[in-house]
Parts: sequence; C-alpha cells; structure tokens
Amino acid sequence: MKRISLITLLILGISNINAQTKSNWSPEQTITHKGISSVRVSPDGKKVIYAVRELKTIEGKSEFISHLFISDNNNTNTIQLTHGEKNNINPKWSPDGKQIAFVSNRDGKNNLYLLKLGGGEAERLTDLKTGINDFKWSSRGNHIAFTSADAETEEEGSNKKSGNDWYFMNEKFKQGRLYLLPLNKKSKEGMPQVTALSKENRHINSFGWSPDDQWIAYAHAASAGVEDNTLCDISMINVSSGEVKVIANTAVGENQPMFSPDGNFIAYYNLDEKGIWGGTTSVKIFSVKDGKIQTLADTPNGPAELIGWSSDGKSVFTLEPFHTSSRIFRLSSDGKQAIEWNPGMKGVLGGIELNVKGTHFGFMLQNTAIPQDGYISSSGSFSPVKISTINPELADRPVPKTDLIKWKSFDGMEIEGLLTYPLNYEAGKKYPFILNIHGGPAGVFSENFIAGSAVYPLAAIAENDIFLLRPNPRGSNGYGLKFRVANHRDWGGGDYKDLMAGVDYVISKGWADPEKMGVMGWSYGGFMSSWIVGHTNRFKVASIGAPVVDLVTQDLTDDIPGFLPSYMEKQPYEDWSVYDEHSPLRFVQNVKTPVLLQHGEADIRVPFSQGLMYYNALKRRGVPVRFLVLPRQPHGPVEPAMILKTAQTNLSWMLHYLKGKELGF
Repeated sequence: MKRISLITLLILGISNINAQTKSNWSPEQTITHKGISSVRVSPDGKKVIYAVRELKTIEGKSEFISHLFISDNNNTNTIQLTHGEKNNINPKWSPDGKQIAFVSNRDGKNNLYLLKLGGGEAERLTDLKTGINDFKWSSRGNHIAFTSADAETEEEGSNKKSGNDWYFMNEKFKQGRLYLLPLNKKSKEGMPQVTALSKENRHINSFGWSPDDQWIAYAHAASAGVEDNTLCDISMINVSSGEVKVIANTAVGENQPMFSPDGNFIAYYNLDEKGIWGGTTSVKIFSVKDGKIQTLADTPNGPAELIGWSSDGKSVFTLEPFHTSSRIFRLSSDGKQAIEWNPGMKGVLGGIELNVKGTHFGFMLQNTAIPQDGYISSSGSFSPVKISTINPELADRPVPKTDLIKWKSFDGMEIEGLLTYPLNYEAGKKYPFILNIHGGPAGVFSENFIAGSAVYPLAAIAENDIFLLRPNPRGSNGYGLKFRVANHRDWGGGDYKDLMAGVDYVISKGWADPEKMGVMGWSYGGFMSSWIVGHTNRFKVASIGAPVVDLVTQDLTDDIPGFLPSYMEKQPYEDWSVYDEHSPLRFVQNVKTPVLLQHGEADIRVPFSQGLMYYNALKRRGVPVRFLVLPRQPHGPVEPAMILKTAQTNLSWMLHYLKGKELGF
C-alpha cells in the first residue's frame, strides 16, 4: 500500500474549517505556494539564475525541496537546471559566466557542485561530513573559498557510542573554518585538493576575495554562537603565505567585509558602542595601504545589510528597513553623501545581491497584494524587471485588502500599522478583529504578501470575515534609533499603550466589534500577548507562540545572554525588580482569556520552559488553555507538517471563539 505523508493527512483529514465553503487562502493551500531565493545575475547581465522551493512528498514525508532555474533577463527561455528529490541551493556564477557552482545534498551532506552551462552533468567538488556553510569564487575563477564546520572526531564518535559523551559547557566549539579549493589541482580520487586557510580557533562568519586573488578578508567570532557572531572582528589572510593582518578589532561587532574593485579598500558593516541589540549601525571603509578608517554618512534607520561596491568604486550600496517598506542607499566612499536609491518604492526587497561586474542587482520583491518573485535592476538606477512567475495560479485569486494606517499614542508618538480588511468587506459593518504582534521587539511588520505568512494564516483569517491589525509599536525597527530604543526598561509599558491605542483607533472607525477581539503573537509577540491578557479582559481569545513570560529565567537560559540586559540596562542580579515588574508570569492571576500556546521543544532562543511555565500556571487557575507542543522545532516551526499544524490550530482557535465555529482539534 502506498504510504501517505503526515502533511497529506493534515490537509485531507484533520481540518473541517473550510469543508463547506470554497477557500482561496486556507493554511493547506498557502503552504503549497512556491518560494524563491538566490536571484543572481550573470556577469554580462544577460542571464539570471535562481532557486525555487516547493513542497514535495518523498518516501512518505513532506519536505521543502529547492531546484535551480536559469532564464534570460526578461523572463524568457526559462530552463530548469536541476531535478530529483534532493535540495539544490545557493547558485553562484563563475566570473566568466560559463559555469555555476551550487550546494546540493544529493550525495548526503551539503557539498559543492560545478555545472558547466555548455552541457553535461554537475561535477562534485567536495566530500565533507558537515557540509558547506557558504562559498565564493575567486576574482579570476580558478579558486573557490568556502566555510565548513568542524566534523566530529573519532574520539567524539566513540564516546557517543559508549555513553561517555559528557562535556564542559562553552569550552570546546565546532567552528566554521575557511578553506581553499583550487579547481586545477585534483587528488588521486579525482576531486580538488582542499586546503585549510584559517588556523586560529575562530568561527568564520563572512568573507570576500581581493580583486587580485591574493587576499581574503573575513569576519571571525569566538564561536558559532548567535551572540558571539554579533561581536565579530575582521582580518585578512594571504592565500599563498598564510600571513594574517588585522582590519578591525574592537569591543563591538564588525561584519561583511568587501574589497573595493581596485582592491585598495575594504568596506564593512559596523555596530556602535551602544551595544549589540538595538543600537546604531554604520558602514566603515578601511584603507589597505595606510590603515585609515572612514565612516560613511548616516542613513535614517541604519544599514541592516551591506550589499556591495559600485562598479566605479566611488560608493557602496546598503539595504535597510524603512517603516513598512525597505530602502537601498548609495553611500559615497568619501563619507559625505547618503542617497536614497529606490525612493518611494512600495513593498519589500529581499536577498539583494550585485553581480560580479557591479552592473546589475538580483533580488526578491513583494507587496501585500502581489506574491514574491525574482527581479533584476540596473545598478545605475532602480528599474526592476520581473524575471520569474513561480506561482501563476495565484494571479486570479482575490487578495484581502491591506492599508497602512497611523494613530497617536498616549504621549503623542505616531504609530503605524498594517490593517487587513475582511475579504468581502462591507462598509459600515462591524467585524471580529485580531491584533497580531510581531517578534523582536526590534522586528517590524512590512508590506509582505498577505498570503505568504506561515504560522499565522492572515489571508485565511481575512477570508473568514475578520479584520487584522499588525502594528509597529515603539521598539520596532525601521523608524530610526530613538523609536527603536524607546522601550528600554519598559517592556509592557509604552509599547502596550501603543498597541491598545491602535485597537481603540480601529474601533473608533467602526471597523472592529469590541466584543469580538483576539490577540496573537510569537516570541516578543508572545511576550506582549501574554502581557495583554494579564492586563485586560477586552480580548475573547489569545494565541501565544514561544512567549517570554519570566524575564529572569529567560535571560539565564537562552542563547543570547546579552539581549535582555541590553534592553533592561542591567543584569538580573543588578536589578531584580525591573525583570520582575516586566514579566507576564507575575500577572497570570488576572488572566481570564482562553489561551492557545504553541512552542518548539528544541527552542533555545526562547526556551521551551517559558511556554511550559505559562501553561502550568493557567491550567492550575482553571483558565481554558491548550498547549501545542512541536517536537524537534527551534524558535518557530520549520518542518512542513509542523508549520501546517500550527497554522491550522491558530485559525481554528480564532474562528471558534470569534465566530462560534466548531473547534477543529
């Protein structure tokens, strides 16, 4: 008998939510939409290669599988380059445009493969036990540098088998090392001979070649840990002699080193002295000849990403969030100018990269009504050209309307939010309403495609005649430093008032029924949802994902130990009261709202114990509560079946309490 995947059972058998009516945006339908990544333009600007991800059932299990496609720069002559049941990702053009290197797990781990565009099968270049983290072609195309994590030693494997695998915490790390792969030297087995470049016990985060292929600049951290990687330093190594030179070595973080086209300068991304969470950012340029450092002009929010150098070497491009959209800036290398490169653009850019000649950008673009696809643009001016249509079946489906709205908070601060209307909205009619809160707190709700969300099926909720508000309260990214740090030592204070002012605004406009309101959020959104139900009974229902409910235990058990102290401006043992006063668990005695909890068992960002504490406290008090436990999942579900189940339960929970529909679980 043919096996049926778990996700197929979920789609066919579990949910009866949409059984009686036709649906365009159910969680079951949304999870089957394709995704796109790695939109990369050939050196001559005439071709584009990209990866398309889709849901596949393989040996009875549902998985996301990516394949590579190539097309002309006007979305014609599209050809699928890879096939089968294995992942093929991260394609990169050789400098001459005749070959493509990419990463695939077709033979087990993620290894490097080379495909000649003139024809033939892909050639395997590496045989690694831990796989490729990232790779880059040398400027002349005869070498590839890559990073890969340390493999398990024979002794470690033996100890694991014998049960003798104890260890001392934070004393031995599996580091990401830098390696050199010459394409013209092969071993007896017929594969290129790999040479280890980085000798020090460092984790290599990012790197870039010099134009003459003599040096590689790289960002390095003490370990692969999240917090250590925010505090990288930058060095460069001579690939022939092994000589190492320090570029940036400060108490704060530097990353993304990139050589200028003439090789005389290195641009890099820099965090300032205010700390690693929520501080300001800048781009600096290091002179290779004399070691002088130039700080480039400020931008409104601070660069989130360094894209690359202009072809003439006179400026660098950066990307950053801008309110609910995103902006590219062109920063002059003399530090005098910061020019907005895509002014007035609606929607959200992602995955933007320059081709090797610096003439074209490849990127993903989407807005609330149009799904994500691949685009390219000349680097001379922003002129996006669509090069893919990965979900043609979505073109004729009605998309719920989303507007950007603004309101004043308690202190006069202006707050923005995205308001999504019921799909079949009728003016003058009041509807059930859901407040959706983002993570972070320095996250931001952007103008992403409304049906592209995962755990919170926004389009499916709107299709069921419910309003949705996604606010960006103080502390959100995209509105500048002052706004971003306005919630320091005040989680649940001004940000809570910002949210409730938004709720009151929506009610005052006659859109929302104040007797039928729900709240939902993940991570910091889970914190705030927990805070809300402990401070008001205005909401009839709550869905709370991976919540921070006790700030002390969160800080002392998560994988980012500098995070909460940077917000509270003290360590817990230096100021117990500020942690205690801002913990939702301390207000659990006030909760009457029915709560759905969701949490991944393998979450180390917000440890599973946070959700468990809240569940036990609510259960003991007799508050209606259900806890969806997600085995193997980190800080948010990644397996298709887990993503789908999370979305299904969220939709069913909300429809049950806001519209009286039968609970589907």
